[in-house]
Amino acid sequence: MHTQAHPGWAPSASNSTVWNWLPSALLWAVIFISFRPFAKAAATSGAPGAAAAGGGGDIVNQLGFAGIGAICLYLLSSRKRLGMSTALLTLSWCAAAVVLAMSVVIADHPPSAVRAMIFSLIVVLAAFSAMALLRSKDDLVSALAGMVGLVLFFCYFAVLFVPEKGIHDGSGFEAGHGGLWLGVFDHKNIASYVMGGMFIVSLFLIGNGRPRLGIIAAVLSLFFVMQAGSKTVLGVLPAAIVAVAIANWVTWSFLRLVIVMLPLSLLVFSTLGAVIYEPILQQLRVYIPGLSYTGRTDLWIFGIEHLLRSPFVGYGFESFWSTPRVTALEQPIELNWDVRGIVHGHNSWLDAAVAFGIPGATLMLMMLVILPLRDYLAIPQAGNAGKIAGFFMTLWLFSALAANLESFFFRRADPVWFLMLIAIIGLRLTAHMTRPSRYA
Repeated sequence: MHTQAHPGWAPSASNSTVWNWLPSALLWAVIFISFRPFAKAAATSGAPGAAAAGGGGDIVNQLGFAGIGAICLYLLSSRKRLGMSTALLTLSWCAAAVVLAMSVVIADHPPSAVRAMIFSLIVVLAAFSAMALLRSKDDLVSALAGMVGLVLFFCYFAVLFVPEKGIHDGSGFEAGHGGLWLGVFDHKNIASYVMGGMFIVSLFLIGNGRPRLGIIAAVLSLFFVMQAGSKTVLGVLPAAIVAVAIANWVTWSFLRLVIVMLPLSLLVFSTLGAVIYEPILQQLRVYIPGLSYTGRTDLWIFGIEHLLRSPFVGYGFESFWSTPRVTALEQPIELNWDVRGIVHGHNSWLDAAVAFGIPGATLMLMMLVILPLRDYLAIPQAGNAGKIAGFFMTLWLFSALAANLESFFFRRADPVWFLMLIAIIGLRLTAHMTRPSRYA
């Protein structure tokens, strides 16, 4: 039995050209920056993520994403790439598709939910297609370099030359954000997490033949995070990088799993766990007085209370926040945030349960957490596959940590969701392509 990595992750392809990686770089970049990168979202002064949900009613983005879907189907039409699609035909992915379909049926407004689901599937298709097009590790490195270059260019262009679009103006109820950078994104929180992801990409470039470009991109992305004013990203980013770096040195699978899951488990217990079991929050406030995660604890309490009213089926896809069941309420006097103006609960795990019910959220957990971890542990640690697995796992862990403080699961073109998709699909395809049985 041979132990080399799959030819798709060989150091280079014999006839590699720019066309081997450029389509993937462009696909990734377009999803991140959208088709109208300098169009200020109407919801920018409100809660983050509103316009990132796939273009909303923007006809340019709608047509653009529909075009992406058609292009991806064409690119995947070859027999070789169609064969790779079997990597996604797992029980977890199929179950998640069923749960998503059921949540659309019970949604408050099924036609809108169907449209949202279609755009969500297009984004998944784009993430998969971009990865499936790559033929070698060099192609992957080149595609990531092109993507990070385009994202940084557009974001810095927005800040320097279109500041009314690229910098928070401090209007609305987020006056304290005035002067913070957001680039081409709708909110400084989204910009911070995307730039954190770009920093992880930069580290991968540094260690895989693009040191100069990687160092420049790392400096620019980290500087952007600081200008966006996100202390959270500066906390979770090193946690993800260090945890996976340590895990990559360990050969015992169980210990590798424990190391990777430790920061995620701690953050889950410190966020949702703290509002579900109040003594945890009280103990945390001994060390951090007044801890509320910028008011998020109020949202989580509100979300949990309503989840318990419909725990088995939830409320349907995109059918809770920003709907009359929330906007028509009297503002609860015990909450510091006006929930009537919030577009999501600032916790992806909680919002998944609110949308799909606890059983449905459990199935989503299988697809978003259990399967990526299983893939990571199944990939050989040596060679190109091991390096690539470490990169995707770092990106996954960073996104999974972000999910405790932001809500982005299945939010169509939300850039943070796309970061997680790239990581999950990257791990899935790498595990699929490096199965020892293929080289027996």
